Amino acid sequence: MSRVYLSRAAGEPLIEFLSRRHTVVLTRDDPRYGPGVEAHTDLRMCQMGLRGPVLFRNEPPRSPAYPDNAAFCAVVLDGFLIHRLDVTAPVILQYCRERGFRAVNVRQGYTRCSCLPVDEGSLITADPGLYAALKELPALSVLKIREGGVRLPGFDTGFFGGAAGRVGDTVVFNGDLSAHPDAPAIRAFIASRGLEVRYFPGFPLTDIGSVIEEA
Repeated sequence: MSRVYLSRAAGEPLIEFLSRRHTVVLTRDDPRYGPGVEAHTDLRMCQMGLRGPVLFRNEPPRSPAYPDNAAFCAVVLDGFLIHRLDVTAPVILQYCRERGFRAVNVRQGYTRCSCLPVDEGSLITADPGLYAALKELPALSVLKIREGGVRLPGFDTGFFGGAAGRVGDTVVFNGDLSAHPDAPAIRAFIASRGLEVRYFPGFPLTDIGSVIEEA
């Protein structure tokens, strides 16, 4: 049984669904990570590939402000590290360097929040800068969706990747994916990778700082 990490602010239907199949660990509020993102999982840990280990942040950020709080908010796939490299935690850089992963520098420090890894070669993002950088990599397939459609309490909008995560062979969403303007394209893209989609009508798609599985 794998462990799944997600914010204590996740919707109850998502927590209940995951608890039936996995050990769920809820991250609690820590104001040292910044207002509105106190319990965001992807600021506390980084998944080193969708079937790799999870590295945990041992010390809080120097300040709760961006980009100090974004050192662990990278995307690591099999062969790629995607992040704003000047803020990436040294332990992540070392892990990827030792394995010969290609480091892809992007402007968005909240990389994991801003894109959703579907499999080791496929991602979904609404961030135009990330899309421009990633579409140049032939090994990756990237679906560009419209910005918006995701809420984050205390902010004008949330990040799409922060509202979801890959758990086993299912991509789960915290809220109602069907209300997103690009829901049909998102479902089709995920299904084309042989994966299931699970979302929960009744509450809006909400950024909770990603869903991270430790297999």
